[in-house]
Amino acid sequence: MKNLDESDRFSVDDILENNEYEEKEHVVATAETYADYEFDKNDWRLLLINKQHPVPDGYEVELGNIYSGKGNMKCDARILDDLMNMLQAAKEDGVYLQVCSPYRDYAYQELLFERKIDLYMGAGYSYMEAYKRGSQVVTVPGASEHQLGLALDIVSNTYTSLDQGFGDTDAGKWLQEHSRE
Repeated sequence: MKNLDESDRFSVDDILENNEYEEKEHVVATAETYADYEFDKNDWRLLLINKQHPVPDGYEVELGNIYSGKGNMKCDARILDDLMNMLQAAKEDGVYLQVCSPYRDYAYQELLFERKIDLYMGAGYSYMEAYKRGSQVVTVPGASEHQLGLALDIVSNTYTSLDQGFGDTDAGKWLQEHSRE
């Protein structure tokens, strides 16, 4: 997969310098962490979004800004403090994460999806085969957590491709170990 252009990525230093956030203690979630939690089917943290469970009609996204020296991106306002704390914790451990592609509205998700279909059709695939292949790389519009502002693509200063190879990097391993915190 193609490396992301630098203009598509916000570095940890840019983000931490340009955003205010409430610093929280790093807590590893365990069963005890949620012992008093009462299940609520309307809890936004439990919303399942995928091809079989699209974004609910009328769902309102509570957007907040991720500021950088070169602009801003948006995500669900309720995840901002946790995102900033995660970026700070990674930096303290010598891992320099970069955020790209957070909130996408329906139109932008549709543009990305159509662009991928066009790419495959240009390579000689039928529309149906291009659609099938495209939907494995870019989520079908209406079925992406990016449209809720709850998904962010994350790369690092040393690995900027959005592919499986990221999991083998120090940053990928750090995220696997710490993202639940």
